[in-house]
Amino acid sequence: MAKLTNIVIHCSDSEFGSASEIDRWHKQRGWSGIGYHFVILNGLIVPKTGYQARLHLDCMDGQIEVGRKIDGDTWVSANEQGAHALGFNDKSIGICLIGVRDFTPRQMSALRTLVTELCIHYGLTAKNVVGHYETPKAGGKTCPNFDMKAFRASL
Repeated sequence: MAKLTNIVIHCSDSEFGSASEIDRWHKQRGWSGIGYHFVILNGLIVPKTGYQARLHLDCMDGQIEVGRKIDGDTWVSANEQGAHALGFNDKSIGICLIGVRDFTPRQMSALRTLVTELCIHYGLTAKNVVGHYETPKAGGKTCPNFDMKAFRASL
């Protein structure tokens, strides 16, 4: 068990998705379940196929879904530990935005609100909020594919 020190921001690197979809993807990789604590939707929850139009549910854009459970104290227990950032899983909360590079204004607003509330609750500051690419063992990843310095300045 470690003290919570960071919030790590990710992207799904997919145009569509949801917490249940990511849970399925992660289980296919042999994990116990979804590695993120929160998922912020973009309104595209199913993939586009060749014969059907893209289904965008505007009401789902910016919605926050709970992934891996956290209990609200400042310690990350084994059953709360994420699977999202090597070397940070035991001391961080993982948030995943559905998308690759282009995130909707609703998603970014929801992200700012969620991160602000988590920082207040856990006594963290903007400097404790990092992009996956900023973690030491990110291995060349660019996730979440936006400027984290600018995001931190917006908090």
